Amino acid sequence: MIENFVSDADALRELAVSGVRPAPDSGLYPGMRAPAPAVYRAALLATLSRLAREVFDIDTPARPTLESYCSMVATPPQKLLPAQRIPHFDMPKQSDLAVMHYLCDERHGGTSFYRHRSSGYEYVDEQRMPGYFKTLEDEAASQGLPEPAAYICGDTALFERVHSVAARWNRLLVYRTSSLHSGDIRPDYDFDMNPMTGRFTIASFWRSGL
Repeated sequence: MIENFVSDADALRELAVSGVRPAPDSGLYPGMRAPAPAVYRAALLATLSRLAREVFDIDTPARPTLESYCSMVATPPQKLLPAQRIPHFDMPKQSDLAVMHYLCDERHGGTSFYRHRSSGYEYVDEQRMPGYFKTLEDEAASQGLPEPAAYICGDTALFERVHSVAARWNRLLVYRTSSLHSGDIRPDYDFDMNPMTGRFTIASFWRSGL
């Protein structure tokens, strides 16, 4: 974690929401996204290249890539797909990093990390992925889908929460893209879509190319 990542987070939020047209994510993110400002991506890229080497012991390539998206959760629980009701990993690469930059406070929920009970996995890489998905399919067939439809926000029959990080204004959270995790969207979450008052975050993905 890095606290107070940027010197003027209010200005960053203003810049991020000015002139953008958020759209529903084309993947499994349950909400709206729009590209983050280029100046932000440049600053974050330099930071992540240093952290990759010093903290995560990842060799920094000459030209890593970075994607950053302004994000707001928007999908009500009853409309969640089964895959959106359980922890997920972003990419099965131990050499890639994910980032959550909170431009909101603890009222909107942070991020939790999970262990899949039957496999013991806390991360899923390329080697583990086929077996992990097969186990999930078997568990869904024998135990049914998570019901009622809801965001995961703590222990369940299939997953154990092993660590939780609270949202905090201008806090940066960095973790490997292979980690099983989920946003803490509580049952009483009000889906405030005003970026000035709701759960506004910038999600980024640093790819080493290794």
